[in-house]
Amino acid sequence: MEVLVLTTAPAGRSVLPALDLLDHRVRATAPSVTAFLAAGRCDVVVVDGRRQPHAALELAALVATAARGTPVVFVADEAGLTGLPRGHGVAQLVLADAGPAEVDARLRLARRGFGPRPGTGREHSEVVRVGPFELDAHAYTIRLQQRPLPLTHREFELLGALLADAGRPLSRERLLGLVDGDGTSPRAVDCHIRAIRAKLGAHRGSIRTVRGLGYVVPAGCPASDAPGGSRGRT
Repeated sequence: MEVLVLTTAPAGRSVLPALDLLDHRVRATAPSVTAFLAAGRCDVVVVDGRRQPHAALELAALVATAARGTPVVFVADEAGLTGLPRGHGVAQLVLADAGPAEVDARLRLARRGFGPRPGTGREHSEVVRVGPFELDAHAYTIRLQQRPLPLTHREFELLGALLADAGRPLSRERLLGLVDGDGTSPRAVDCHIRAIRAKLGAHRGSIRTVRGLGYVVPAGCPASDAPGGSRGRT
């Protein structure tokens, strides 16, 4: 089984040590929707929720939406389970210290419930189009009206997450996980959003502030904020 682990840890198997005793192929990539889309096919996605369970659960929901049938397994420490809501597109939840038999069973149960439909394979869309924006996770680019935006890595991750789940507000806590290393204050997210808006020019209003929560790119954002601008396709 091909297992893709979304984590900041240097090795995917460290998230679930029991994987060392199983014969599944394990890869790791950054905990973001764009990194998931760029990682290629897998049978199961494992989201590391040990450090920031609530932010990781929001990531799991975003990945479940983008995965188009690939099951999501959420890993948490026992203490981190307190107060976590159910659902969010998670097929199975497993504790980080679970034994190999339980881990293997949960991976297989998740896959059984979310297997691909015959003839469709496991491919997921690598290009997301929202209004004048085009997110190409494989090429790691975001285009605005066919022109690549000069974004830093963290700016790409933030805007990419907003585009991947256009129409749904993302909390500052969720977005903060994408700018890890810039401190723990949500102000780090606000600073990056301001920088992105400055690069969007007439389209800066495409990223809207949701008071008390975070930010959202409307699913039907207009092609331009300038007077008389037409609406782009979604």
